[in-house]
Amino acid sequence: MRVINHKHGYVAMIGILLIALALSAGMIGCNGGSGTYSLTIASTTGGSVTAPGEGTFSYSAGTVVQLLATPDDGYIFQAWTGDITDVADPGSASSNITVNATCSITASFAEEGSPGPSMP
Repeated sequence: MRVINHKHGYVAMIGILLIALALSAGMIGCNGGSGTYSLTIASTTGGSVTAPGEGTFSYSAGTVVQLLATPDDGYIFQAWTGDITDVADPGSASSNITVNATCSITASFAEEGSPGPSMP
């Protein structure tokens, strides 16, 4: 008569479960999916974005990025334009954006004395 050792069966099942969990955690930890987004920042003539700079940056979802737009002499900051849904204050040169999706924003400048943007 053969005796079946159930203890070894449970150990094998737990081992398989732990391996499956480790593989799943490794896949979730990869930032190639929806957990990382691109933020593209540019400016119009008359100034630049001094923080975090201009170009395309990668951030984890939910990251709050400080924005600082600096006008050149003879220019004023007008507004952040583009995908500004998550910009805290689009009318302020010093603001922040919460990165919740891939987006592109532009710091817009105008010559001093020129009319501001028209509001609907």
